[in-house]
Amino acid sequence: MRLLEALSDPLPCQCECHETLDEVERIAGVRALFRMDDMFRGWGYEPLYEPWSTGIFREQQIADREDMRVALREHSCLYRRLTGFALHELIHALAGEAGRPNHGVAFGLPYCVPESVPVGGEAAYLEPYNFAEARAFVGLPPMAGALFGIDWAVYTARDVGTYCFAGGNALVAPKAPGYRSVNHVDPKHSPERYRGLARRLETQATAWFTAENIAGWVARLEEAERAGQAARGQPWPDPVPLARKRPRMPGRNDPCLCGSGKKWKACHGGG
Repeated sequence: MRLLEALSDPLPCQCECHETLDEVERIAGVRALFRMDDMFRGWGYEPLYEPWSTGIFREQQIADREDMRVALREHSCLYRRLTGFALHELIHALAGEAGRPNHGVAFGLPYCVPESVPVGGEAAYLEPYNFAEARAFVGLPPMAGALFGIDWAVYTARDVGTYCFAGGNALVAPKAPGYRSVNHVDPKHSPERYRGLARRLETQATAWFTAENIAGWVARLEEAERAGQAARGQPWPDPVPLARKRPRMPGRNDPCLCGSGKKWKACHGGG
């Protein structure tokens, strides 16, 4: 699904964006999404806007290591969460290698490491990944403001970043050959310890967002945007009619609003 398809057929969302954001804010959200779509395409990425795009992307991670698609949507939300998802992934590209599959991050991460990593060296290997994830998590407000003038909250999928803190009791089986599992702190079974480690890391990441660093990232994103605009070759439509569209309830065979990947009739619409 392309961006205009998603915006032209809005569904209700848990954030209640059509009620909690006014029309001016929704117009700003549409404009931001137009610009971010150009940024992704300027780097050669194909954004996915299906409500279950995260699941679709995961299915392809191992099958195609050169996959240049980026999953941006896990729920039906087209404003707070879609804007947040897109900006989160753009920050990942800036912190990693823009224009590389998965922004240059190995598909075997985060809960496993290459077998070549020495035993006991897992934490050091994962440290750059964890810090990049922290910046992509805490960087939404400053970057949304600097790029789009957005001062309303934008969200990712969760209320804390996805990190691998070595030294816990949780294990996840490797999903790629040549990797081994890392004993790590699990947010489900050790929530207080995990959140303590996460908040400490996120405090460090927040300090990274100085005016100078933000300006540097904005310049790189605007360069990618210009490349995406040139490749697109035609203007985006007026955002006002799109922002005024009211959400419809999903049909029985549409994907469920929760992002499970199941049909509406087999999930939350089955009652």
